[in-house]
Order: sequence, then C-alpha cells, then structure tokens
Amino acid sequence: MMTEKGRNDLHGQILTSIEQRSPWELRQTRWYELRHHGLRRTNKPWPKAADLHWPLIDTAIEKLKPLFLQQALGMDVVASFIPMRQQLNAYTKVAEDWFNYKIREKTNFVDEVLSWVDYTLMSGRGVMKCIWNPGSKRVDFEAVDPMYFVVPPYTVDLQDADWAVHVMPMSVGAYKRMAAQMGWKADSKTISKIRGNPQEDDNIPGAATEDDAKQLREGITYTSNTDGVIIWEVYRKRDDGVWEVYLYSPAAVDMDLRDPMELAYDHGQLPFVDFPYEIKDKGWFSPRGVCEILAPFELSMTSMWNHKHDAMTLYNRPLFRAERELPNSINLRFQPGQILPYGVAPVQMPQPPVSFDQELNQTRAVAENRIGSPDYGMASVMSGGSDRRTATEIQSINAQAMQSGDLRARLFRMSLGKLYRQAWGLYVQYDSKSLRYRFAEDSLQADPVALHDQYELEPKGGMDMVSRQMMIQQAINRKQLFMQSPWVDQVELDKSIMELDDPSLVKRLLRDPGQKAADELEDETKTIPTLLVGIPVPAKPGQNFAGRIGVLVQYLNGAMQQGQQLSPAGKNAFMQRIDSLLQGYEQVATNEARKLRKEIQKFFESTGLLAAQPPAPVAEQAPMM
Repeated sequence: MMTEKGRNDLHGQILTSIEQRSPWELRQTRWYELRHHGLRRTNKPWPKAADLHWPLIDTAIEKLKPLFLQQALGMDVVASFIPMRQQLNAYTKVAEDWFNYKIREKTNFVDEVLSWVDYTLMSGRGVMKCIWNPGSKRVDFEAVDPMYFVVPPYTVDLQDADWAVHVMPMSVGAYKRMAAQMGWKADSKTISKIRGNPQEDDNIPGAATEDDAKQLREGITYTSNTDGVIIWEVYRKRDDGVWEVYLYSPAAVDMDLRDPMELAYDHGQLPFVDFPYEIKDKGWFSPRGVCEILAPFELSMTSMWNHKHDAMTLYNRPLFRAERELPNSINLRFQPGQILPYGVAPVQMPQPPVSFDQELNQTRAVAENRIGSPDYGMASVMSGGSDRRTATEIQSINAQAMQSGDLRARLFRMSLGKLYRQAWGLYVQYDSKSLRYRFAEDSLQADPVALHDQYELEPKGGMDMVSRQMMIQQAINRKQLFMQSPWVDQVELDKSIMELDDPSLVKRLLRDPGQKAADELEDETKTIPTLLVGIPVPAKPGQNFAGRIGVLVQYLNGAMQQGQQLSPAGKNAFMQRIDSLLQGYEQVATNEARKLRKEIQKFFESTGLLAAQPPAPVAEQAPMM
C-alpha cells in the first residue's frame, strides 16, 4: 500500500486534474442549462417580449435513446455466449438464459442503462460502474455522472489509466446506511470531520493554503451543506497491474473510511466501463455530446423563434401615425368598424426579408443531418416545393441514417460487451451456486457445468437495430425470400421473427420439427384403444399422415405375430382410420399416398386382415368381321 507521501502526491495529482478540466466543467454546465431550461434573452426589445426556448437538443437526445435501449434490452436474451472450450450447445444456452435472468430481474441494470446513455448523449462520454454488492448479494450497476468521475486528462483507455476517482456526494443519513452495509467508519468523530460546513474566507475545510482554496469545487472537493458529505473512492494501479482501492473524504485526506485494499475481482479490471459518443482525437475529454454539436443550431432556432413572435406582436398590434397633433390621444379606442379621427392612419409594416418558418426548417434540417437523424420532408419545404418524397429518395435517406446509427451501435456494443464480461466474471466468482432461474414462464435450474469463465460475450442482436418495426419487416422479407430454400433452417427463420415481436412466444409456440413429429406419433398411439373397441376416429387436416399410418401398421403387425385376434368392429375401425389418413395424405402428396396405399393393401392381404381381391375379368372381344 501507499506511504503517506505517496498518498499526498496522488491527492495532489487528483486536485491538479480537477483544476485542468475546469473549461470542460464550464461547458457541461452551459450544455445542461441549454438543454433543460434554455438560455434566456438578456435584452428584450420591450417588456414582456417573447422569451422562448426551442428544445432541439432535448428532442434529438430523446430520439436517439431508443437506438441504444434496443441494443441492450431488445432481444430475448441480453448477450450471446461463445464457449472457448468444447461443450454441448445446451450448456451454452443455459448460460445465456441464466445470465439474462440475473441481469434483467436481479440487478438494477434496466434502470441504470438509460441514465448511462443519457450521460453519454449529454456530455460525450458516460461511465457505468459494475461491482459486487456483498450486502444484497448481487451485481450492482451505477451510471456515474461524468462530473463526478475524475481521471488523468491524458487517459485514452480507461483500463490503462494510472488512477481513477469516483466522487460520491451524499447526505449524512445515506452515508450511515452505506457504511452499515459496506463496513465503512461511521462513528460520530468521523462524521464530524467529513460532513460539510459553510465556506468562510479564513477557514475553508480541506484547504490548508490559498492555492488549495482555488481548487475547490462545490460537490466534488467540498460541500457547504451541513447535512452532506463528499466521499472519494480512489482506484490506483500499481506497477504490477493490480488495482488498489482507497476510501476517504477530501475534507479529511489523512483519515481512511475503510482499510485500503486490493481489488478482489478475478477479472482484474477497473470496475468502470466508459461509453464514448464519438471517437476522434485522443484524450478523455475529446468526445463531444449531442449538446455540444447542436448548441449553435439550438441558439439560432431559439433566436429565430423569438424574432418571429416579436414580428407577430408588431403586425397584430399595428402602429398609427397622425398628420397633426391630436388632443387627448390617450383616450382614443380602436374598435372594429370605427372611423379613425382626421389625419390618423395605420402604418403599413414591410414584409420580413426572409420567411421565419423557412429559416427554422432549414436550420432544423441541417441539425438533423449533423447527428444522422433521418429527414423525410424538410428539403422540399426549404426549396418551396410541394412534391412528395419518392420511394427511391426515402430508401436513400434510410440508408444514410442506418449508416450513422450503425456506427453509434458499434461503439455502444463495444462498451456493452465489456460491461457484460465484467458482470459475468462477478457472477461466476460470487454467485455460481445460485442455480435457480426463470425463462419466459418456466422455472428452471442451471447445470453448474455451464457456469464457467471460458466464454466470450457479445450483446445479442445485429447492428441494424434502428427500430423494431424495421427489423421485423427485414425478418419477414428474409422469411419470404428463403421460404423454399432446402439449405436454410425454416425453424430459425420463424424464430427470428418471433424474437423481435415477443421473445416469450418462442418458448410457447415454436416447436422443433423432430419433436413435433414425435409428439404426433405419441398422440396416434392414444387412438389405438379407441379403435380396438370399434369406434372410428377420423383424420384431421395438417396431421403427419404417413407417420400416423406407420404407427397403426406397426401395431397391427405386432398383434398378428403375437396371435392377437381383432374383433370385426375393431378391424373395421382400423380400416376406416387408415383409409381416412390415406385420403388426407393424397391431398398433400398424391403420388406418395397412392404408393403407400398399394403397400398397405399387400400388407393386409399377407396378414389375412383383408381377403385378396380377384383379378378383374377381361372383357370378351367381338369377333372380327
């Protein structure tokens, strides 16, 4: 573990990094205000003039969220497992279903993944924490606000960072509950040292010099809330690659809230996964979010919208001019149909040099193109035309939008795969004995042989997951294209459609053809007792006619060899049942049914169940003249 000097040096590096990222923090504050509240007008042309906010950024973010949610939760299971050792496919399927049950129903992943995506779209990079909670005995996920996650500014790959800090602001009550669950110090002396105090010029908690005072950040290094505390969970990577974890408050750097320890996870990774919205130049703060990309467009549209309402106010309340001074002009009231006084006339306002609506639509179209959102009609509006989009144009727009969405999906799937691999490692390490799980409506138990760490995990589904409706249509088109192909598994084609419609239908409705045939043969054996007592059973459409006939013939053959005698009524019922099945078979395969009928005729004649039919008499030929 670190010496006192090493800890002070590390703390100094953290404070320096916080100071260096000040421009980034200021930008994030501006983007947050711009998205949620808008930047208000500083100089209104008159009191109570329009002060509107066009929600371009917030609309774009809400439109992009479903793309990422579909990647994470849109399929029957969250991840595909590829075993790195020889094993039965059934074991791999069990591992997929067991992990899917744990992630969806036994963790908070569903709640946190949306926050993770939202932080990414807002700030350009989101961070997800993945840890084992010994209190609740489950994997816990936490979407970390980028403002509360500190790394060296030169960091490129998070796993290669020298150190990382998770800043955890919380109330005193929340700290005490967390301390009871995680084993942190929570005595009164400790609480009094780490809780917030009102900031004073000559007495700043946690700052010994004037230079330290300049590095204060409300909510990061200091809090003025007397009922709040700031906790730092510091991860430091040693030269041998092992992560050490320290827990302390910046208000009391020299006091550990938990004994320093080595990270105990077998996967050996920092328990954080980052998701960048874009990849360009190196550096932790390099990716830009939707806010930064669309900020100029939102400001332009907000200004244009306000100017439009200003113009509407002026045009709807016209000005008047008088050729000479009017006495008591304040008493004038203008009403419909009223004659104006002598020398008073309305001022004719000129038309605006541009169309406000056209400018708004043009700006919005450029903004949507900037983030790859499809635009189906704005171009025709901008050009002043009224022609509708053609099918070729729409297909081209969809292709461009899918390329942009595919790139974002790839970046997200890379991060999601890392997160799933960390979660799977924690489950194998800490929870591999909990074998009960649920899939659809079935309660099952996993085989321990299937739960091991020699898997490669990939998020389930393909890249083209822009919308569920588009994916369903693609699956239906694929089914129609390969319906008659003997080299394509028709069951898997049907399964691909059901997975997109409702994954629970796969388990309930889809039957393997081999299993379906076996079930039909078993069902036919249940008709034999009914036939033996002489009650005929007619065939139903869609049955496996040839297989059912084989079951009856096999039974009759065994009965004849054992010397069993059938009653006349039973023999007649068997004949009618077989004839009914043959008639149904002829409807779907005429030649095969007729061939089978001849074989059954020979079988009945050879066993004596049916008397041999005499040959048909030959008609006498008339004498030739």
